[in-house]
Amino acid sequence: MTEQMKLRTGAEIASLVLANAFIFHAELAEVDDRIRPLRPLLEEEDLRSALRDHWQFIQTDINYVPIFRIAQEVLIQLPERRETDTALRQLAEAVLSIVAERAALRHDLMGRIYHKLLLDAKYLGTYYTSVPAATLLLNLALDPERWSVDWSNLEQIREFRVGDLACGTGTLLMATQQAITDNFVRATVAAGQSVSTEKLRELHQALMEQVLHGYDVLASAVHLTASTLALLAPDIAFQKMNLFCLPLEAPNQETVRLGSLDYALQPNLVVELDLMRQVRHAGMVTGTGDEATAAPLPKLDLCVMNPPFTRSVGGNLLFGSLPQNQRKIMQRELSTLLRRKGYASTPLQASSTAGLGSVFVAVADRYLKDDGRMALVLPEALAFGVAWQKTRKLFADRYILEFIIVSHDPEHWNFSESTNLSEILVIARKRNGDDTENNAECVCVNLRRNSTSPIDALALANAIRGTEPADIQSGQGVASIIVGGVTRGELVQIPWAAIKHDTWYPCAFAQTDLIRTTHFLRKGELYLSPDGVVAELPLTLLSSFGDLGPDRRDIHDGFNTSSATTSYPAFWGHDAEHVISLSMQPNTYLQPLSRAKRNRSLRRVELLWPRAGRIMLAERMRFNTQRLLAVRLPEPSLSNVWWPFRLHEDDEYLEKALVLWLNCTLGLIMAMSHRVPTEGAWVQFKKPVLEMMPVLDMWRLSEHQIMQLADAFDAVADEVFLPLPQMANDEVRAVIDQSISDVLDLPPLDQLRQILAREPVISLQQL
Repeated sequence: MTEQMKLRTGAEIASLVLANAFIFHAELAEVDDRIRPLRPLLEEEDLRSALRDHWQFIQTDINYVPIFRIAQEVLIQLPERRETDTALRQLAEAVLSIVAERAALRHDLMGRIYHKLLLDAKYLGTYYTSVPAATLLLNLALDPERWSVDWSNLEQIREFRVGDLACGTGTLLMATQQAITDNFVRATVAAGQSVSTEKLRELHQALMEQVLHGYDVLASAVHLTASTLALLAPDIAFQKMNLFCLPLEAPNQETVRLGSLDYALQPNLVVELDLMRQVRHAGMVTGTGDEATAAPLPKLDLCVMNPPFTRSVGGNLLFGSLPQNQRKIMQRELSTLLRRKGYASTPLQASSTAGLGSVFVAVADRYLKDDGRMALVLPEALAFGVAWQKTRKLFADRYILEFIIVSHDPEHWNFSESTNLSEILVIARKRNGDDTENNAECVCVNLRRNSTSPIDALALANAIRGTEPADIQSGQGVASIIVGGVTRGELVQIPWAAIKHDTWYPCAFAQTDLIRTTHFLRKGELYLSPDGVVAELPLTLLSSFGDLGPDRRDIHDGFNTSSATTSYPAFWGHDAEHVISLSMQPNTYLQPLSRAKRNRSLRRVELLWPRAGRIMLAERMRFNTQRLLAVRLPEPSLSNVWWPFRLHEDDEYLEKALVLWLNCTLGLIMAMSHRVPTEGAWVQFKKPVLEMMPVLDMWRLSEHQIMQLADAFDAVADEVFLPLPQMANDEVRAVIDQSISDVLDLPPLDQLRQILAREPVISLQQL
């Protein structure tokens, strides 16, 4: 971010703080006669002085310092100009029009604007949870039937602890507050009691002062969290809020602070915060301001988080919002933190390669009670990615996954406002010592259409809770999620024990039929709807045939591309208009480097070149535009966006048979269930995942069958394939599917190919 961009963002956030104070001022004036309405204040000749004095009165004689002090400081810093007065009046007028739209104030409007202004969100890794997603997640996580809590009992609610270690502007905490309130109202009515205004006031006071705990490194975000939560009950003057701004800094080698991650080592952080100038230690937002106090993280019943998930690869963006010299210190400190036991008996079970999100989950685990739950928003790569394997193992070792929620909506892959990345919602219960998971089921919610409003999200959550999931293993039925007569998605369930040590493939597709086909394929059986299991298939791991070559980073560390012919051919790029047939040619040459590139290590050609291969498997691709998962070249080559694959022993016929399989419908389904989602149809295939991917076991075929597959390859080798979304009408694909069926004595695969073509991740069309 340039200096000019920083100044602009700072000015915009300062304006937002003022707008937030205006909104809260207008709301308080509705319930407290001591507060002058905003409209008469606008008539004052010296508006800035009038606001400053009245906001000081509110802080001194009433409360609400967390909202008004920072706004008052902004006012003081504004220049003495006519333009300043004009801008303030325009901002106040805009706020009054917003206040007139009462519904907007209930859905964290300021938070949404705030995150739009964070131009460096990529480097902060802070993605703002959408209000509909938060509503859906928390209504499922706080389903009263899953908790041994009497939600009509205020004393039990007061003992309930909810924490968000990366609270941002408080959207997840707000959704938690609303879900608990709904539980309280329903349970109280069900118990035959009335829900009085006084009871609701007691509930809100308990939620704000005892139940909800929020932590973040951005002071402005924490203040917005305070106002977001307080706006739900503006007539209550809270004595404290368990909202903490934690330092993220490394001014020197000895003083390194990692925000909420420091809780990995101790449950209390020492305090001192001056929100107007410099964060030094931690500080708590209270009803009367910021005070020197402890910043404890209690044992939690529920942890809600959309943690930052910047990754340590691709230029290492960890702590990217800080100066370069501090980032290096903090990255080293994080590496040390992952190895230390700290506030537990074992090191953190996390990988910084996956990003900070993995570390946040591991830290939160240390503070979650047995039978407590995590409700998380994370990248969808959590379900499949190698980098997230430690986090999946953490869940496998200590949790029962209750819900996995994925959006297959091509207009809305994400659950956060400020990103288009594919995301996932996860609800997991921490096992207690007496827990058995023999009968534990994991429910996968595969959404066709994502929620776009809180009301819709409530209806969707109710529909999910009221729908019996279809059992993947039974091979029977589809459980549609119906809201207002519209199918919003499908529910499937699978024993947690069946996937806990695997990837979470039941969320790979939107259509239950494809999920079942995937499930049975992994067991070596072919499932076709409506017939069920129709055949057995001999499958083995891809790694049993050969080895995948070096990744693109190693290639760039060993070679440059060359315009001249060299001894090192390469297959460069994945142009959908040129990669159109099973048989392709190298399209460039490589020149070995004589010295390492800046800040890189030199990779030796004698180590790289022996790993060249004639088969190329896509390392990354766009399902909606590209055509082929694998191609074959006439000579061994290397690549930048393909994995070279070299058989243990050269065999032209096996190579052709394997490439044919990888591009048939069954091969595509298997590969797509092993993808690492990035952004909808834009996916990656990681080496360790591909190595463990089941493929047709050629060793169990007869020589005649292998020759048949090789001949089928030759027959279509130079034919032009249509893009994947058009596979249902692709005559070349029909030919290779028929060849697979003929050789393996399978039923026709045409219907399965048509179902696959409809998948949103391929077609980019809603089901």
